Amino acid sequence: MDSSETPYMRRSRAVAVRQSRIPQGIRRFAWWAGLIIFVLFPLGAAGYFLSAYLLSSPRFQVTSPADVTVEGNHYVSREEVLAALGVQAGGFRKESNIFSNSLNRIEKQVEAIPWVQSATVVRSYPHSLVVYVTERVPVAFVDVGSRIRMVDGQGVLLDPPEKGHFDFPVVKGLDFQGNRAGRAARLNLYQEFMKDTSQKMAKSGWVVSEVDLSDESNLKALLVQGDQTLLVYFGNTAFLARFENLMTVLPRLRRTNARIDSVDLRFRNQVVVNPAGQVSTSGQAAGFNTTGKTKGT
Repeated sequence: MDSSETPYMRRSRAVAVRQSRIPQGIRRFAWWAGLIIFVLFPLGAAGYFLSAYLLSSPRFQVTSPADVTVEGNHYVSREEVLAALGVQAGGFRKESNIFSNSLNRIEKQVEAIPWVQSATVVRSYPHSLVVYVTERVPVAFVDVGSRIRMVDGQGVLLDPPEKGHFDFPVVKGLDFQGNRAGRAARLNLYQEFMKDTSQKMAKSGWVVSEVDLSDESNLKALLVQGDQTLLVYFGNTAFLARFENLMTVLPRLRRTNARIDSVDLRFRNQVVVNPAGQVSTSGQAAGFNTTGKTKGT
């Protein structure tokens, strides 16, 4: 045989591939059925029985007020919080299971107490609740219907608590029939005034007895020192500078021995004094320049 000729190669024998007799659609259905029967169904059943156990087991029932812990309260009594939750000697008045009670609903019930600004309720397993209370901070006394009450910075009325001592001025000129936002805006002005002047006021010996907020552009304060009272118009800005102007001219005011109805500090570098029986716009008022000069206005 010529070596240049290509040798004959026997054809390889084909390998037979065994075909499944079960159609692919049936196999896919069987796989999903097995997943549902042996995995998902047992998990669902376990979840159902676990849920039923958690909602019905006595182990998770609030059975007495001792199962409720209240923290952060100083002026709100524990009894007020328990009453808001509906807790009595036998647990909740309605449903006492800690899992079936909405924490959001419970928090809103506690926040309905006037002195409570916000509340957070946490489950403490197996059968307890912890209520964290943030109380409102009063900033002044108010006279409402011939009754002295308190008000916080947001304009919410508060009844004075049984325990606790507060030393605030009496604030007038707040409309408790209108919206709370309007009251809050005027109370912000009052708080700014107190913050700016309190330290200097204390050193001078004067005390703020009353604050009138009826005119939001002109805060009026009744100052008291011993048996002396002085009505002062502060405007709505630069409270500290205006009080310092008053302290500058006050010795000269006292030397006049005149009866003073009010003092107006709203004019720059000038203190306007209104004699008793006159109003601040009267031509009889005397203007004291804070540089040391006195002139009629």
